[in-house]
Amino acid sequence: MKTQATLGCQAIPTYPIGEPEKNPLFFEKRVYQGSSGKVYPVPFVDKVFDQPQDVTYQIARLENDFVRLEMMPEIGGRIWLGQDKTNNDFDFFYRQDVVKPALVGLAGPWISGGVEFNWPQHHRPGTFMPADVHIEEESDGSQTVWMSEHDPLNRLKGMHGVRLRPDSSLIELKARLYNRTPLTHTFLWWANVAARVHDQYQSFLPPDVHYVADHAVRAMSSFPVANTDYYGVDYHNRPGANDLSWYKNIPVPTSYMICETGLDFFGGYDHAAGGGFVHVANRHIAPGKKQWTWGNERFGWTWDRELTDQGGPYVELMAGVYTDNQPDFSYLLPYETKTFSQFWWPIQDIGPVQQANCDAALAFRVRSDRQIELGVCVSSAFEGELTVREGDRVLEQTQINLQPGQSWQNSELQFQGDQVSNLLAELRSAGGELVLDHRPIDPATVPTRNRQVATEPPAPEDVASVDELFHIGSHLEQYRHPTRSPGPYWQEGLRRDPGDYRCHLALGKRLLQRGQYEAAGEHLQSAVARLTSLHPNPETGEAHYYLGLTLRALGNVQDAYAALYKSTWNYEWRSAAYYQLATLDCLRADWSSACDHLNASLDTNRQHNKASLLLALAQAQLAQQRGESSDTAESRKQVQQVLSVDPLDHWAYHLLTVFACDSGSAEIEQFLAKTRNDAQTILDLAFDYIESGFYQHAIDLIELHHANEVTPVAVPNPLERSAMTHYVLAWLKHRTNAADAGEALNRARGQSADHCFPSRLEEMDVLQWAMEQPGSDPLAAYALGNLLLDKRRHQDAIDVWQVAAKQESSVPQVYRNLGIAIWNHSADGQQASAYYQQAMDLDPQDARLVSEFDQLSKKRNIAIEDRLGFLQSNRELVLLRDDATVELAALYNVTGNAKESLDLLLSRRFHPWEGGEGAVLRQYTSARLLLGKADLENGDAQSAHDHFTKAMETPDSLGEAYHPLQAQADVNYWIGRSLTAMGRDDEAVKHFQLSAEEEGDFSEMAVTQFSPLTYYRGLSMCELGQRDEAAALFTQLRQFANEKIGEPAKIDYFATSLPNLLVFDEELQCRRDAENHFLAALACHGLCQCSADEVETLMANAETHLKKVLEFDRSHQQANELAKQLESYSLENA
Repeated sequence: MKTQATLGCQAIPTYPIGEPEKNPLFFEKRVYQGSSGKVYPVPFVDKVFDQPQDVTYQIARLENDFVRLEMMPEIGGRIWLGQDKTNNDFDFFYRQDVVKPALVGLAGPWISGGVEFNWPQHHRPGTFMPADVHIEEESDGSQTVWMSEHDPLNRLKGMHGVRLRPDSSLIELKARLYNRTPLTHTFLWWANVAARVHDQYQSFLPPDVHYVADHAVRAMSSFPVANTDYYGVDYHNRPGANDLSWYKNIPVPTSYMICETGLDFFGGYDHAAGGGFVHVANRHIAPGKKQWTWGNERFGWTWDRELTDQGGPYVELMAGVYTDNQPDFSYLLPYETKTFSQFWWPIQDIGPVQQANCDAALAFRVRSDRQIELGVCVSSAFEGELTVREGDRVLEQTQINLQPGQSWQNSELQFQGDQVSNLLAELRSAGGELVLDHRPIDPATVPTRNRQVATEPPAPEDVASVDELFHIGSHLEQYRHPTRSPGPYWQEGLRRDPGDYRCHLALGKRLLQRGQYEAAGEHLQSAVARLTSLHPNPETGEAHYYLGLTLRALGNVQDAYAALYKSTWNYEWRSAAYYQLATLDCLRADWSSACDHLNASLDTNRQHNKASLLLALAQAQLAQQRGESSDTAESRKQVQQVLSVDPLDHWAYHLLTVFACDSGSAEIEQFLAKTRNDAQTILDLAFDYIESGFYQHAIDLIELHHANEVTPVAVPNPLERSAMTHYVLAWLKHRTNAADAGEALNRARGQSADHCFPSRLEEMDVLQWAMEQPGSDPLAAYALGNLLLDKRRHQDAIDVWQVAAKQESSVPQVYRNLGIAIWNHSADGQQASAYYQQAMDLDPQDARLVSEFDQLSKKRNIAIEDRLGFLQSNRELVLLRDDATVELAALYNVTGNAKESLDLLLSRRFHPWEGGEGAVLRQYTSARLLLGKADLENGDAQSAHDHFTKAMETPDSLGEAYHPLQAQADVNYWIGRSLTAMGRDDEAVKHFQLSAEEEGDFSEMAVTQFSPLTYYRGLSMCELGQRDEAAALFTQLRQFANEKIGEPAKIDYFATSLPNLLVFDEELQCRRDAENHFLAALACHGLCQCSADEVETLMANAETHLKKVLEFDRSHQQANELAKQLESYSLENA
């Protein structure tokens, strides 16, 4: 059977997602997967539904005699299915039977299973957005399904092609990453393979891997057997259950990534199915090898239910290129292209392998009884010989004749010597060529570690040198650090050395990316001044290049041209600078110079597709200028050459319409089909034309977009139409003095504001122009404010939104955005609330506005009764959102209405955010405990016991379960109290012991030594008669809290998730101090339970601490509960 590739459709049961947010989300401090959780300009989705319905998806199928693959272009271009046809259609990639999104992705929805291709960050920003698709057939019968997108965050072009040969089970993944922008960007690239797991599934890394690292290398563990704490699990005390290669042994959500290996493979194996897969890639550019699991405990199984109906748990066996960790970013320079391949293929029967490449896989295991287990699988027909030697002695020499899907095995060889490293296996082809070999590593070999656990960089003022300041800042920027800014490091460097060119260059580039051209120019001029202070020809052209871009943006074309030309003196910047020079040549119709410069650009960077396409345009213009033939055949040939390299280059497809020899109807149809007529792609291409002055082509392009429908896709794609195409068209009409320019601007001003989220610097220029034109334009002001806040130009954003407000904008997001910005950057809570009220008046049915207004009220510490009244008056909208529902439940708990809280929580299905787990569970547990305590006080111990035990047995509808490391000292304490009340003292003691013996807690996705539950450990000790031990514990808790109060607060540098910091900022110091004041209050109250000494003083101290807590958060449920106890004590002792 030859390789078959088809595009078709398939109906798949799908759990729908909510409408993408029309409110822009500006997450400046969101921690996501260890780096920035910035989501703008992608519309956010925070709702998934519970009833599936059939949705028809476009499916690309690729199949030969050995493997079957299915791809889903409309969900991020992922592989949906990977089956080994030779092994009963074994799913070596996890096969989903349902599309069940969970709130895991950067912008919300994410699905598990198959293979996700994560770039330029994790998870792929477009993971639940459509990719473009193309099938390519080669002369040898190989077929490739290409899928591509322009990254929605930075407009980088990323594409991957899944390639299958006719005679092989080898799956090749060809990737092509193209920075089609003039700025340097950072990226990572991970193939995220899911594999279905159970107690008999084992992942395998190369045999020379003896340690692994966590995210950001913040922790390490030995491998495969863990002998220390890792992710809070004491693996050293789990003998027989501490081999991390087995899914069954990992109880908590866990990542591990290799740091070094001399081999090119890894994979996974299902011992029950007798099948698995190997991944192969060049380790020198593809060092990343990672496993992730939700964990083999109830917490993880709950996430499995969120993501599938019947599929069960999975692990991710991820392969990274130009990266070996998360976060770990590399650079993609202006107009740079990186290409590479990854390979997977299925294996059968031989178990985990000790060596593999694209041709063969070898299992070579020496058992404890000295028997040698051998196995060989191949990816294509193979004839050859396997030889096994121990020193000079041949143990085995046998002919191997295999097809894909077959295996050769032998377990009869006996190892005779003392060192397994004397063993050597060699697999050679029939012609004697070495296919692969393997020599086992002697167990006595002392492993070494060339990587060390990462440490947090010091604060700028504590850094020893300007050199270190520059490099720390560069690291923070390269890794997109979410909570540490590089700016202060570079500014400190300039304080010490005002002329340091590296710090000036870094700040200049940062300001340029934000559109602050004048400030950028000052820094870049200073960088050039230092670089050329002793000689005119610096070793790098980077400063001149970015100065050229900045001067161009400022309208100083002559000086920009000179700076760009100077940067061509250095090889690294030749291609980008010559391209920029060519665009300036085109603007002044100097076609000859443009062609010369484009050829020079291509001499340095032949994969610069935009240069090739602009050259085709410039050469056509030059021929026309010279009066030569108007035949466009040569231009079409050049464009087709680009498409032969990148069959999804959309500018190339549009140029085929420009160079069409007839009406171009076929080319237009092809262009619209390939691009789906997506507005964001259209804008990218329009600005490509505009950059070089081809205004009419840009006009024709946008008018073509407006005149045709957008290709429908199976997933929401709210950016497929945009008011920005109308504004850009109006700007173009103005530039070309078109008679209908004013009409075009009026049409733009009449467009919907929904999802108008501009992010390109070119869009900033257009919107600023629009605001300068006669007449009011609140839509342009709204859109420009969005862009400016995204660029962290906070006051500028406030200023233009206030212009929109003064123009009586009817867009509710104007006022909502002002509320956010005023709170976050002026801390004016009253004004922020007033703006929110205006937004809600304009759109009283927007549930997000209701939820955010309550969040703002909570930050302002508004009276509980007022917050509760507001939410109750908007109950229908509250119930549309999980977060608002949880807040309502929390307010019920704190106001003594735990029954209403519990009823509310049990009335619906919740869907947590990854990293934000626990919010629902906290309120459920609180409601159960409050109800149980009330029953206990009323003498109904059995009912109390029922509530307390149900606090342990969380219903699936909550979407959450206790983390295995999460303390439950409070629940066990109260279960013990209820059992005591029922006279079941022996059982009570067991629960008091469980409570008292707990160590630490799990809070905000991290293990912590002390927490509010420490208090219940002490109370349980008291119940057990261990009052001295309890007093010691409370004293430790008090000392810990007092030491922490006032200690400078900071967000964990290595945090991988930070759900608390989303829309509204808060004073972190105040929050941390409040948390520690509460611990101190608990400690004081606990000490009162241990001894009659100093009770009055301790109670007074507890009251003082609680006052501080409630001054920060009067809705703190536990603080309010403790305050009532203190009040009762005061009344009793008055």
